[in-house]
Amino acid sequence: MTINIVKRSAWNARPPRDPDAVVKVPWSKRIEFVVHHTEGPTTQTPREIQDFHMDERGWNDIGYNFLVRDDGTVYEGRGWDVRGAHATDHNVSGIGCSYIGMNSPTDAVKMAIRALYDEACAKAGRTLAKRAHLQVGNTDCPGTKLLAWVEAGMPVPAAAGADLPSDDDRLA
Repeated sequence: MTINIVKRSAWNARPPRDPDAVVKVPWSKRIEFVVHHTEGPTTQTPREIQDFHMDERGWNDIGYNFLVRDDGTVYEGRGWDVRGAHATDHNVSGIGCSYIGMNSPTDAVKMAIRALYDEACAKAGRTLAKRAHLQVGNTDCPGTKLLAWVEAGMPVPAAAGADLPSDDDRLA
């Protein structure tokens, strides 16, 4: 599956509060892929989430590396090579990907998150651990449905998965 990622400029992202605090992370330090949910309505925009993270939480930027909408649209948050702010002690080791919503992910969401995971593994040159946020932190994120999906190995929905490689095929 080809991933079309909506770039920050296309969703009118604000620049980081302190550009000098943006930390690049080499792929050698990435060992996991952490799945989240925003815990808000599916109508939230990436900009609204960024505003909350920066203005309410005081973070330098949006916390996630990527976000995914119900229709499978993928948005660039901090991107592939920037340290996130999504899971304490896992912001360097993990790529943080969040479903925009709460406990009602569609098949399109799962397909997009899995495609991002596969791309992250390809960029890293190895299989990354699949994690739900609550597996690395004291939270109920990403909800019971995404947790069960991650624990099952993040399978591609049956109706859509014929064109995605397996973990073994991708890294062969």
